[in-house]
Amino acid sequence: MAAVSALRIAPEVFAATRSGMPVVALESAVITHGLPRAAALEAVERQWRSCETAGAVPAVVAVFEGELRVGLSRNDCAALAARSESVKVSPWNLAASLERPGFGGTTVAATVVAAARAGIPIVSTGGIGGVHPGDGQDVSADLTELSRRPVAVVCAGPKSTLHALATLERLETLGVPVIGWRSGLLAGFLASSVGLRLPVRADSLAELAELLRRHWELGGAGVVVSQALPGDLAIPLDELTAEPSGAERGSDRTPAELARLQARLGDRVIRANTSLLERNAALAARLAAALVGHG
Repeated sequence: MAAVSALRIAPEVFAATRSGMPVVALESAVITHGLPRAAALEAVERQWRSCETAGAVPAVVAVFEGELRVGLSRNDCAALAARSESVKVSPWNLAASLERPGFGGTTVAATVVAAARAGIPIVSTGGIGGVHPGDGQDVSADLTELSRRPVAVVCAGPKSTLHALATLERLETLGVPVIGWRSGLLAGFLASSVGLRLPVRADSLAELAELLRRHWELGGAGVVVSQALPGDLAIPLDELTAEPSGAERGSDRTPAELARLQARLGDRVIRANTSLLERNAALAARLAAALVGHG
């Protein structure tokens, strides 16, 4: 593997970035903390195939064997899913996670850090973190890193347990545009929409790529691309009301809330989550290709 500072970049990923081929970075917290093992590996496979179908190289980011890696193999992903001691890696514990336990799934925030350092401008995920209900003090590092790094994150909106309006307002304050893909409404993660209007939408890949280029040319940092699940795959918004979070705060809160949601709604949550991951990877791959002139 090729090393860049504290990163370890897989040869095929390094070669792609050097030659101007499209690459999509994929977060791995979904493998370690987001879905049951079998569903997580299915989701990885479906994202992988979506990227390759669009001509892009998939680069799963994770802490693996004490290294921050960009470009895990399929076997690596399976090994990561099997490790019960894997931690949820965010920028605040990234350095420590390289020492103990040496394995971890990267959140959107940590994946954005790695992608930016590896020269990958496109990240695909399920939903981004944001502002939790309550006093507004429990805020995901995803938003902070998006305000710092010139990386676009393709997602299905903020996680369904979050305060969507507060998250949208915080992104605006941080200078992070949220672009609706063929929609003027913010996607609702497992739901099609949360009913909040977005100031800008894009209806073609050329238009979306040009918006990103213009934002970055003007010195902007991160961008969120919001893609909604279609109605036949989505869960009605009124069924996704956030449940009491108990004592959890910080990095434990979202996995605990999503686990309660999954326990209540069953396999519908897994099916919707897997589908949106696949769809977002497909859009991210096509967008990455458009950015480098291959689309």
